[in-house]
Amino acid sequence: MKPVIIFQPGMAGDLLFIQKIVKTYAADGRRVILPVLQKHKWVYDALVMPDNVETPILEEDFEFRDEILFLADKIALSPIDANAYTFLSLFFSWRYAPEQTMDLKYKVSSVEMDDWADHVTLRRDLEKEERLFRELGLDDGAPYALINETCSSRTIPFPNPAPEREVRLRMVEGYTLIDWSTVIERAARIATVDTSIVLLIEALKITGKPLHVVSRYEPPSFRELQNVLKLEWLFYFLPEHLAYD
Repeated sequence: MKPVIIFQPGMAGDLLFIQKIVKTYAADGRRVILPVLQKHKWVYDALVMPDNVETPILEEDFEFRDEILFLADKIALSPIDANAYTFLSLFFSWRYAPEQTMDLKYKVSSVEMDDWADHVTLRRDLEKEERLFRELGLDDGAPYALINETCSSRTIPFPNPAPEREVRLRMVEGYTLIDWSTVIERAARIATVDTSIVLLIEALKITGKPLHVVSRYEPPSFRELQNVLKLEWLFYFLPEHLAYD
């Protein structure tokens, strides 16, 4: 069988989101080539994937790299079948319909999207997660709210304080977003801009606490996520609408 090239080389949340697509094609016994940008390689290092899935670095030389770079910005709503490979153009689906970009990744792949989060298998380092938890000073037993005001494009300050102590998601040297999983699981509540942590929370299946999400778009919208999120999120178009009671 021809190898399948799945082109979604970046954005941490998207790399989690497409795992069902990756595993569906891998389950057919096909060689799956999943190029990734160097800056996002850490995501694949934290995921358990089948042995027939390859994750070459996009900036380095590897088989089919020239073909991938030629096809990279092509918009195709179905697999592109070449003589030597099948190409799934997922990265630029937003150009076709920005408000449907997540759904389109699954439409292009001819894979059902509904249970995507069930197919994300994290390779967690629990000792490292506990170490981060302690370094953040959270081991005193006091309840805390995990706050994230930053997405890839901008920071959106939340004007209203949470009722619990606030802990802000941030870059901590030596740790990745996945290493925040214990902090996420133990938080009394989570309030975040619509970004990759939302998809990680879905994959972790966080329940039993308030989950607040603020739109990152101008004008605000949640159309991109309306078929993606399954947990009991509280949605806010603007940060000033964010209410904790």
